[in-house]
Amino acid sequence: MSDTKLLTQFVESFARLEDMFAPEGVPDELLVIAETETWESWQEFPRWQPLPVETDPADLDPLYQRIGGTFPPLYEQLLLSFRWLGVDLKLIRLFANPPDNNFAGLSEAIFADRALAEVLIPAGYVPFGRSSVNYDPICFDLNARLRTGDCPVVQFEHEAILCELRIGKQRQRWDSFRDLMSEVVLLDS
Repeated sequence: MSDTKLLTQFVESFARLEDMFAPEGVPDELLVIAETETWESWQEFPRWQPLPVETDPADLDPLYQRIGGTFPPLYEQLLLSFRWLGVDLKLIRLFANPPDNNFAGLSEAIFADRALAEVLIPAGYVPFGRSSVNYDPICFDLNARLRTGDCPVVQFEHEAILCELRIGKQRQRWDSFRDLMSEVVLLDS
């Protein structure tokens, strides 16, 4: 499957795997507006949708400097092509990439838990989501790049990091971000 097709199917799966209720303060450009007002649409909570936005790759440079590396190519393409809120894809809760300048919202999510960021990022693991069932960070393993530029996706037990400031149990969840995307798309079919 081509990268473009996989990326499109991955983003389309957001709405099929989550209700996508919009929390208060969501930027208007992410809100879904009902074309005709009905009793059902009036009663529903507002919903959000991913927003196609083409972004200059240079806008990622400040974040790349903070994490000390680059994202896998498909994740980078996702970031540069779409903006979204945090979404639970059943296999992973993907951090938000909201519409803002220089990926400030994504950067805030990556560094939101200071202890996790201070232990994982210097070791070459960049959080981009959490487990769907607990607080465990899901990270790119930048130390194990594949020839394609992709890298394994690893889940870390959060307790050792938060309580002892060390990496404890970990397990590789997917061989690559491409594999994660493909599994989400299959889960949605």
